[in-house]
Amino acid sequence: MPIQKKETIEQLVIDTLQKGAIATVDLILELHKVRPNTTKQGVYRVLRKLKNEEKVVIHGKLVSLNSNWITNMTEFFSLAQYYYSSKNSGANGFLNIQEKDKIIYHFNNLSLLDSFWSHAFNLLANITSAKEPIFIYNPHEWFFYARPETEKTLVKVLHKKSRQVLITVSHDDPLDKNLKRNFNNDWTQYNITKKKISPNDNYYFNIIGDYLIEVSINTSITKKINDFFKKTETFNDTAKQKLADIISSNGKNKLVISKNSRRIEKYKKMLVKDFFIMK
Repeated sequence: MPIQKKETIEQLVIDTLQKGAIATVDLILELHKVRPNTTKQGVYRVLRKLKNEEKVVIHGKLVSLNSNWITNMTEFFSLAQYYYSSKNSGANGFLNIQEKDKIIYHFNNLSLLDSFWSHAFNLLANITSAKEPIFIYNPHEWFFYARPETEKTLVKVLHKKSRQVLITVSHDDPLDKNLKRNFNNDWTQYNITKKKISPNDNYYFNIIGDYLIEVSINTSITKKINDFFKKTETFNDTAKQKLADIISSNGKNKLVISKNSRRIEKYKKMLVKDFFIMK
């Protein structure tokens, strides 16, 4: 008969929270069902430890897994699977595509698109050479306003890896101009272009090594974003809520990840002249 491994309180807490947020009192009751000798003090001690490790978040009487920790773990296992499995297995989706291949994703919500986009961006930044600058083209850099902490953290991580991030935007509204002060060094450069990179304001792209991420946002949502930037001079709490409402609205959005060396070189030539490339 196989010997059952005795689960720790910490593992039981994480397993329980996997199903969603729960009141602390109910969490203790759930743990008692599978581990009768568990004390209330023991549970609170573990919750303090997990909170300090940023694995859980406690709001009043509710406790839940930290979404940032979930994201980090997802990316950790995706990268581990990429490096440990056969490159021809296809198990890692877009990480293993070949030249001229592409994978198309559809999202009915801009928040879901943004979440997956950020996930894909981070993974590709991890598996491609730090010697290659990352090129970002956005009609508006609304991401920095929508999720500033995530964006700042990403910039810091890439900076630590000595990787340049070169951002191009195609509008010069007050909020577009205001962002310039957040990207004021050689590692993260920000340029407002007068060139017409794309005729469509709903088209965004990232170049990460030999990968190309292209995004087409719903046209009505694009109009809302454009109107928001035209009418907003200061990003305060009211503006933050307006932007959150826009991002949460439904509409068909598309994200394509490909390897297309011709298109990548074409875009690089259009963008690179406006930046200082570190050797």
